[in-house]
Amino acid sequence: MNKKKSTGYLIPLILLLTVVPLIVYMYKYETGLVQFDWSSLLDEKYDFFMYYKAIAVIIIGAVMCILLAYRYKTKQKQFKLCYEFIPLVVYAGFTVLSSVFSQYRYYSFHGASEVFESLWVLLGYCVIAFYAYQFVNTFEELDCIMEWMTIGLIVMLALGVGQALGYDFFVSDIGKEIITGGLSKHYQLDLNFEKGRVFLSVYNPNYVASYFSLMIPMEIALFIRHKKWYFKALYAVMLIASLICLLASGNRSGIVAFAVTGIVVVLLFFKKILKAWKFVLPAAVVAGVIFAMFLSRNDLIVEKFVRLFTAPPIPDDAISQIVTEEDIAITYQGEVCHISYDVEEDGFINIAISDDAGQTLNSTFNENEYIYTVEDERFPGFSVQAVNLNEEIVLNVLADNINWYFKKGDDGTYYYYTIFGRWDKISNPPRVAEKFLERTFEERGTIWSKTIPMLKNSILFGTGADTYTVTYPQDDYVRKVYDGAQQSLDVKPHCFYLQVGVQSGIPALFAILVFYIWYFVTGVKLYRDASFADGMEVLGAGLMFATFTYMVVSVLNDSTVTVAPIFWVMMGLGISVNEMVKRKKEPQPEPQIQENGKSGQGKKAKAGSKKTKR
Repeated sequence: MNKKKSTGYLIPLILLLTVVPLIVYMYKYETGLVQFDWSSLLDEKYDFFMYYKAIAVIIIGAVMCILLAYRYKTKQKQFKLCYEFIPLVVYAGFTVLSSVFSQYRYYSFHGASEVFESLWVLLGYCVIAFYAYQFVNTFEELDCIMEWMTIGLIVMLALGVGQALGYDFFVSDIGKEIITGGLSKHYQLDLNFEKGRVFLSVYNPNYVASYFSLMIPMEIALFIRHKKWYFKALYAVMLIASLICLLASGNRSGIVAFAVTGIVVVLLFFKKILKAWKFVLPAAVVAGVIFAMFLSRNDLIVEKFVRLFTAPPIPDDAISQIVTEEDIAITYQGEVCHISYDVEEDGFINIAISDDAGQTLNSTFNENEYIYTVEDERFPGFSVQAVNLNEEIVLNVLADNINWYFKKGDDGTYYYYTIFGRWDKISNPPRVAEKFLERTFEERGTIWSKTIPMLKNSILFGTGADTYTVTYPQDDYVRKVYDGAQQSLDVKPHCFYLQVGVQSGIPALFAILVFYIWYFVTGVKLYRDASFADGMEVLGAGLMFATFTYMVVSVLNDSTVTVAPIFWVMMGLGISVNEMVKRKKEPQPEPQIQENGKSGQGKKAKAGSKKTKR
């Protein structure tokens, strides 16, 4: 294969590392969620960061499949065989089956609102890893990829530093025109977080941690790999800018992930670190100074860490659940109050209020306002009032100083009036370790406590790609009211592993873990005692620690089309580089000399052999 053709095959990988992460463009769409009573009746939304990145990944993945097929057909180069990709094939297979058998196939094949990681995107990730493994076979090709990655990173750092300084390109006049296709005057754009908060072009500050978990280890590796001073100066500046962007994102997960990676690095390379103290010590001092300077001006991260260890125990909500079936059953401080009503022929509304034993609760009745006030110390402040809502007779139940509206449906059961003006059943989903998770991980903990029980339905197949929004208990209204989150929808579990387990199934999650652990263990064996005398070993170790840091961050972050393609490129590169390093370390066969004196595979010349006749 000639050099030009070989470089041409790298273009899809280069695009994924440079252009795709920077795509920001307005997409107007209908969510398709209006069919669910827990959703808003306003179905129209706008996306800037996800949709077109997803389309780009699908197109590039399709092009990669064509190029792989073309190379196989023309037999220019046989596919490399690697057993490490078997778990990835298993993951892909279970993801396909989970999507095909899903109750919500539409979202699996088209993508869901705010996420857009459809089945085609997830399969694209697998293709990306395999393609990178197949087409990057030399150090020169790897170096080419790293050069383009550096260019893309420089552009991203320019965006991030600008945001950290309070200048967001996307809300500038020219930025708004670019991302709306010149239609910014017709829209009221609100893209940015608070001033000085970095979100790059990856949609959310949480994903800034995912992005730099991949980039910072590679910057360190490239700093070590290059010997010329101007390259070292470039990557040193980029490292400082990356650290500033990471801190300005206000995200704890990135700091925790790098702390974990740092511990692993010290354990594996303690002796090498001691020998390189002249480099390590100044780098640690610079990082410490940047960290201290940032904290002196912005205490967001400190506050989050302080809350992690000092947050008081979370008190139980006074109302733990409300069941809307044959009556309205409100559990208040462990006691259950049952409420129901009937409308008689003459229009009189007969309201019944009782406890869990069926005993009628004492109450006073105000005829003027049609209010029943409960006179029972177990239910202080409880009152029930019949009101007219949208030309319907409904009950306004005042409990724990909160107004709850209910009506009896045509099926004889009760429904709750949501903040979106729709009637829906209240669910009371199972939770695990809720207090511990919520106290430790705040909003994530609340989501995890309800997501983990969902795994019992994904023992073999999951709910399908990108179906989390429609399978998560969005109708847990009691908790939403107490959290002040009645208008919000949880569209992702904030944990990559829960995301895979729920949507693709437990076997798929196990396959992903095996795929990565296999790669990581192979890398540790290769680089633990490596001399790092050449760039191949340095970049191989960099890829290993970049993907490791990403996997640690993924405990707290989801897979997202804004960052995940970079991870899968690095996985394919990492496996390929490991093989190149392994081949280089293998003892090479001694050159053999044929009887005519030329090197080859003939018989070895014996000591004291006869002279060749003239």
